[in-house]
Amino acid sequence: MLLSVRGKYWGILLATLILAGGLVFVQLSPFFTFREAELRGPRAQNLSDVTNQWMRGGVNIFRLDRSSLVRTMLARQDIASVSLTMAFPGAIRAEVNHYAPVALVLADSLYGLDCHSRLIPYDSAWEALDLPVITGLVCRRLFTVPDDLRTADVVEGLMQTRQEMPELYRQIAEIDFSDSLCVSIYLTTGAERFTAVSADFASQLAKLDAVRNSVSRSDGGCYDLQYDGVVIRER
Repeated sequence: MLLSVRGKYWGILLATLILAGGLVFVQLSPFFTFREAELRGPRAQNLSDVTNQWMRGGVNIFRLDRSSLVRTMLARQDIASVSLTMAFPGAIRAEVNHYAPVALVLADSLYGLDCHSRLIPYDSAWEALDLPVITGLVCRRLFTVPDDLRTADVVEGLMQTRQEMPELYRQIAEIDFSDSLCVSIYLTTGAERFTAVSADFASQLAKLDAVRNSVSRSDGGCYDLQYDGVVIRER
């Protein structure tokens, strides 16, 4: 019985030593040094200097601070997203810039508008999406927010509507910023024009949805959504 207990003890001790030795080996062996980065995406090439800098440090891939590396990548203004995976023994793979537009912007060219209200490059893959088109905005540089301060409120309202009333979101054809006081909203169905202010934009879209589903609604005319508890129809 005593020999059996001793045998189990030495077996556990040996397994522990092997495990500890393996952990030390993978963390100290040059075989697992970070030496290769595979970058994929439309703007992946912009990150080569970042990954080269990390590789020059000779970091072991098991000790690589992946969160810090991702934050360094995202600090670049033209990088919207990073998906990082490890490829042993000494490589990483990074997929970057899966932009998710909330709306399109038609100005001197066609752009996207992301959840941070930034202008992003247009992607032909978005043609399959039902996205509102924003007009009347002055657009300057990519990856910046348009000067019109109403943009962020409208984007926030669109995001909430996309989540809570997806059918309505898909039917918003255009949001026109040309008027300095209000925005005009047009649907893919009907000939009505709806006017709203940017503040609390989602609530005004909810009122628009009620008007859209009203049996007394008639084509044409303008509906003012900006007043609390009431919708004013102008002929």
